[in-house]
Amino acid sequence: MSNLVALEQMQQSILTTRIVGTSPFIQHKWSEKAIRMIEEKQAGIKTKNREPRNPQQEFEDAAYVCENGVFGFPAGGVKACLIGAAHKDLGLEKTLLRKSLFIIPDDKVNNLVAMETSDPVMRQDVVKIGMNQTDLRYRPEFRDWAMILRFEYDSQALAKDTILNLIQRAGFGVGLGEWRPERGGENGRFELDQEFQTVIVGKEQYLAEAKAA
Repeated sequence: MSNLVALEQMQQSILTTRIVGTSPFIQHKWSEKAIRMIEEKQAGIKTKNREPRNPQQEFEDAAYVCENGVFGFPAGGVKACLIGAAHKDLGLEKTLLRKSLFIIPDDKVNNLVAMETSDPVMRQDVVKIGMNQTDLRYRPEFRDWAMILRFEYDSQALAKDTILNLIQRAGFGVGLGEWRPERGGENGRFELDQEFQTVIVGKEQYLAEAKAA
């Protein structure tokens, strides 16, 4: 008697939809300067006298920018937002979502999803950085924004309506960026664009169309 297990071929699909921001989106990308300072501290290198701060430069460095110059946001951050909205009590395990759903980035070099937005405004916020210590942060705030999202998913594990309902829950109660609902804020909330026609195609068709474009 054979003990071989027959496993069905996985069916991969691509779902394309659009989300629209319902509250301002605040970004805070780590600048190269900040990363360098952390590396020097870990290496035991004594830092030089603190350089004068440049609010405009800090504001510009805090934004994610795609290779083509448009503003964007990490695809991993979008996926984390959806995972944050999943719960076993809703019938959707976070573990299943991690293995069955992925965001296709527009900028594959930096793994960013492109944003549809105008130029951000500069925010100046007082933040706590330790025990009884405060500092100023200069960050970009996008007041009108949207994203076209492309999901690669296992269509034998997830249904279209499950993904769309999850997006709505994520936009309502989790959010994206700084001071989002997940972290006690109200920024970075979004909803599905009801006027956008959600499209689902097989992965092979998607790749063929992308190659022909």
